[in-house]
Amino acid sequence: MVQLKNIELAIQMYYSKIELSSADIKQLFEVKSSSTVAQLKKKALKLMTEEKKPMFSSHCVNTECAYRAWGFDIADLEKRYSRLKKLGLIQQNNNNGE
Repeated sequence: MVQLKNIELAIQMYYSKIELSSADIKQLFEVKSSSTVAQLKKKALKLMTEEKKPMFSSHCVNTECAYRAWGFDIADLEKRYSRLKKLGLIQQNNNNGE
């Protein structure tokens, strides 16, 4: 299985995107292979079908289902991210353009 590129990006996408596109998945995992993206989508689609989640776009997968299908726990990611910040291992982004 591929690994996350960036915990902060994973958290941001979880809360800002209802569905993930192939481009989002490529960015999350820093993969270029369409077949790898297709495999990841297939796992998410399977869970979406089991849970009868609606599909708004035939090219996207539900973010919450995808994360669970891929084994990501958002609470754990948030805890890890907070700990990294506390240890000074992640610089906080400055949103006012400085």
